[in-house]
Amino acid sequence: MDYTIEKIINSGKKYLEQIGIEKAKFETILIAQKTLKKSNLEILVNPEMKISNKKRKQIFKRIFKRVNRKPISKILGTKEFFSNNFFVNSDVLDPRPESELIVDFVKKQYEKDLRTKLSVLDLGVGSGCLIISIFLELSKLEIKGLGVDISNKALKLARKNVKNFNLQKNLKIKRSNWFSNINGKFDLIVSNPPYIKTSEIKKLCSEVRLYDPFIALNGGKNGLESYLKIANKAKNYLNKNGIICLELGSKQLNSVNKIFYNLGYETILEEKDLQGINRVVVYKLK
Repeated sequence: MDYTIEKIINSGKKYLEQIGIEKAKFETILIAQKTLKKSNLEILVNPEMKISNKKRKQIFKRIFKRVNRKPISKILGTKEFFSNNFFVNSDVLDPRPESELIVDFVKKQYEKDLRTKLSVLDLGVGSGCLIISIFLELSKLEIKGLGVDISNKALKLARKNVKNFNLQKNLKIKRSNWFSNINGKFDLIVSNPPYIKTSEIKKLCSEVRLYDPFIALNGGKNGLESYLKIANKAKNYLNKNGIICLELGSKQLNSVNKIFYNLGYETILEEKDLQGINRVVVYKLK
């Protein structure tokens, strides 16, 4: 039996529509495109393109993973962040648009700075998308960076992304439980730490709850444990005039500010996301 790409896309679209996927056709085409290693245009202009039974099975295997709510990024193994594609899997958080606000701030902050060198620490590096994007956006600077994570599986993926962007010389990845295995001081510390209350994780959508690592979501009983750990130790790892740039959960700004203010920091920036949620905060020592 012949299988045309049009028939495969129509069938896949119906499966995804049945479980309420909003962009069912788009996601089906994307899965087909990546599986067949064809461009979007090739698929759209050749609806009668014949597809082998082997390839058809590969496409539907991926579609059924999506039916089970696995994020399409983790089916295909890549996710776009700040206009670049990063390897992802279920050992790391998916890069999210909100985190791009950190890169935006850092880019603006240091593009206007007269310095030529910058040292960066990423706490909870995950896939590496945050610190790698900073390196790419500030390529005119001489940057030295360190990304740390407690998860060996996350570190393996971060190293893969570092190598993919050829940054191994200046960007090191190693295991550390927050600051436990870090030496030296930095001009910039960035982090998208776990900030979901433990009791709230079970209420998250299945794409996140089932396929993002629990350790990268779990902010403890009140969602603030990570911020307290960072605030307690960061002052020992900041250069003079160094800053800390953090992502926040919804309605956490006041609580996080209180933690940092009580430990001798002051705010230099607060940034909202497109939904009007306070999403990024930047501190320096008083």
